[in-house]
Amino acid sequence: MSLSRLSVLCLLLIASAWVALINGQPFFMADTSAYVREPDFASVYFFGPKFATSWTQDRTLQGRNHGTRQAARRDDPPLNSPFEGSILAGRSIFYGALLYLGHLTSYFWLSVFSQAAIFLYLSYTLVITCLRMSFLTFVGLTSAILIVTPVSFFISFLMPDIFASFLILAAIIFVGFWNALGTRDKIIISGIILYSALAHTSHLLLLAFLGILFGCVWLFNRRKAKSTDENSPQRAIILFALTLAGLLGELGFAYGARHTIGVEPIRPPFVMARLIADGPGYNFLLKNCATKRYAVCRFIKRLPIPVDAFLWAADPAKGVFGVADLPTRRALSSEQISFALDVFRSDPVGVICHATENFLRQLIKVGVNEFFPTKLQLQFLKGKVPASYYEQLLRSPIVFHEWILTLANSWYSFIYYLSLTGLVLVWAAWPWLRFSRKSEIFPQPQWSYVLTIAVMAIFVNAAICGALSEPHPRYQTRIAWIPLFVLLLTIAKLWGAVSPSKNKARRDARAVSRDAARPL
Repeated sequence: MSLSRLSVLCLLLIASAWVALINGQPFFMADTSAYVREPDFASVYFFGPKFATSWTQDRTLQGRNHGTRQAARRDDPPLNSPFEGSILAGRSIFYGALLYLGHLTSYFWLSVFSQAAIFLYLSYTLVITCLRMSFLTFVGLTSAILIVTPVSFFISFLMPDIFASFLILAAIIFVGFWNALGTRDKIIISGIILYSALAHTSHLLLLAFLGILFGCVWLFNRRKAKSTDENSPQRAIILFALTLAGLLGELGFAYGARHTIGVEPIRPPFVMARLIADGPGYNFLLKNCATKRYAVCRFIKRLPIPVDAFLWAADPAKGVFGVADLPTRRALSSEQISFALDVFRSDPVGVICHATENFLRQLIKVGVNEFFPTKLQLQFLKGKVPASYYEQLLRSPIVFHEWILTLANSWYSFIYYLSLTGLVLVWAAWPWLRFSRKSEIFPQPQWSYVLTIAVMAIFVNAAICGALSEPHPRYQTRIAWIPLFVLLLTIAKLWGAVSPSKNKARRDARAVSRDAARPL
């Protein structure tokens, strides 16, 4: 690669983190502390207090000195306090390791630029390696995405959200252009898919669906074209193996916690909270708490409440999971599957209708609200992040420019709605579109994989996050740049194929004119 290209890539790498650079530091959320403190706790546990950092809590050091059993006697330990017998499942230690290394080396800038590098690698591989477009096209497309979409916000965010979109883009490359990849790229793309699945449970569910979707599209194309893609079984096996590895990663974390400090991770009862907040779960409890003694029945007088209040409220008069003692938390977690089945059997229509409503709410809910903390959120963060980061947060420009939020939300919503509508229309009309050199410009089945995975992943993300949790703008905004990126790829691919033909026609016309004007 030439020096000029390397220079442009370095500039794009810096531009990818432009939001964090303007802000003065990466963006925190309350959950960021849970991700960082898991590997921090592991370092202190295995190697001693000399490896403690500014993220190490006093109770971690006390617990190590006095032993797990003594520290675990508290009836109401914090939600994520290993030495006191409480670990939350779903806070990936694998993503936490990336943040922990970022803290140790560079005040989290290593974490941000690692995420930026993955974004550029996936874009470069798809545009240049897979689609054989020019470097100038890659620069133009990447720059446009960084300017008009919120992708830089999530690259600058110390949360695993950006890896949901990385998973989608890597799956498009993996499924559609496997034969165009070299061995090194195949390994890297597979590694990105696996790490994205390990970064959060919702990503693992998304990967499982994309694997099933690939199989369905392949079977459809095989039946329609009456031909087989000889590498499809190989890709299907690898996707299955990556999904299994992601699941084993979660199980491995639980096994490691159980056999090192004797603590079983607790998965927050998202599904239970969702069903109760929607109504069917609450109605079921009103009718059946006398006979089915679920642990949640103890809190029937304060129900129904919103999902976030059920899970995280610290007020003993309003919360449930967050204020319960440790045995009750474990009971709420372990019984949520049986509770969900009972609720579905009692009111399947109600459950399906509310799940559909939540899915639609999540699909259209876009915004960057989490990046503009309120005074209450800032006060809450004070106890979650070390003082050095918190003081910098108070000086960061984003805190004092809340007027940008309304403008940013309106702009990003407009771009998302427009690009998603355009992409869905292109995907739906694609089999019936007829134009010159279509099969040459957009070879099949590659392009059907690109469009189908991009469209369906957007909808599945909304279904996973909306129906199983609480619809939040962040969940859909994290992948809001994917529709525009794929749509621009389609336009650029078509334009690049048409432009040479037009240029050749113009050259031929000029040559004919010159011949006609030449004297005999």
